[in-house]
Amino acid sequence: MAEPIAKNHSGPLDFIIGSRLWALVAKECREILRNKYLLFLILFPPIVQLLILGGALDPQVRNLALGTVDRSDSTQSHLLIDSLLKDDVFKKAQQFKDEETMCRALDLGKLAVAIVIPKEFAPDLQSGKPAPVQVLVDGADAYSAGVASAFVKRTMSRFDPGGLKKKFVDPDSIVDPKMQILYNPEQLSSWYFVPGVLGACLTLVSTLIASATILKERENGTMEQLLMTPAEPWEILLAKIIPLVAFLLADVCIAIALAHVVFGLPFRGNFLVFLVASALYAFVGIGFGMLLGSVCQSQRQAQLTSFFINIPLILLSGTVVPFDTMPKAMQMVAIFDPLRYYTLVARGIILKGATLEMLWPDIALLVVFAILLLWLSASRFRRQLV
Repeated sequence: MAEPIAKNHSGPLDFIIGSRLWALVAKECREILRNKYLLFLILFPPIVQLLILGGALDPQVRNLALGTVDRSDSTQSHLLIDSLLKDDVFKKAQQFKDEETMCRALDLGKLAVAIVIPKEFAPDLQSGKPAPVQVLVDGADAYSAGVASAFVKRTMSRFDPGGLKKKFVDPDSIVDPKMQILYNPEQLSSWYFVPGVLGACLTLVSTLIASATILKERENGTMEQLLMTPAEPWEILLAKIIPLVAFLLADVCIAIALAHVVFGLPFRGNFLVFLVASALYAFVGIGFGMLLGSVCQSQRQAQLTSFFINIPLILLSGTVVPFDTMPKAMQMVAIFDPLRYYTLVARGIILKGATLEMLWPDIALLVVFAILLLWLSASRFRRQLV
């Protein structure tokens, strides 16, 4: 009589353990460990971006710049200014001699709030009359303007130097803040974000397109054909850059027109100055892209590397969160961020009507960044053609 066939009791776990899966996993791990570039992209960028995100993305509004013109120069006016500095919303107040100088600093984005205390401030308080105080708020950043104006109103309503509130019929109106929100009276967040997002889009598009233009020549094997042409390396490079800048400027014009129609975004400054600044920043982005194209071996590799560069540029520029709320270490790093200066120029021209005379330091820095990056990328490109 034949013996029954033994049943196979091996389950799914035994099948997985006994399969060739782990040999393939070990092989892929060895491939990753051999590829130093891929290993760098896996480990280094996420850590750096996490640190930048954790430091830069802070919803709390603090360390805003406060400017004052104290015509009263009395004990009461000094106490009022000190009361505004008790919390972390404002940093040390900057004293100005006149309103014109202070308003110029407000136009340049160096102040978030400007306060004018009249000469009659102390006598009004002593006589039991509400003392008017002019408060000018930079509304270009709608979120910070809302927080700052609410904080100023609350602080002034609680102000009580030497128990003077008992002289007033309405104790909450001892100081009467004459609040005026400039540049964005309705505090529309879209007006704040559109100029910054425009710079971020220029960064992403110019970097990716410029790197793809260089790498396409290499992948298609047409780099050698460029060697056979009688053109100089700088002529070949400019021939690639000029059309990109023209198309990017066309994108900028379309974006501004759509923002005006959809969001009601005003344009208060000189459009020609804005186009020049946009062209300079397009050169910066193209310089980044061509530098990537000369270093990376493929378009996919350049795309991965560009995210490591572009995300920190966007986060540290003040495009997403106000620059003043970042830690000091992040602000020091952001000095080398060209998008920060383009964002200041774009918001200054679009929302504040800032002139070239007011913005020339930021535009000059864009020139420096453009020249430096194009010089580096041209040097790398020339080596590949020789």
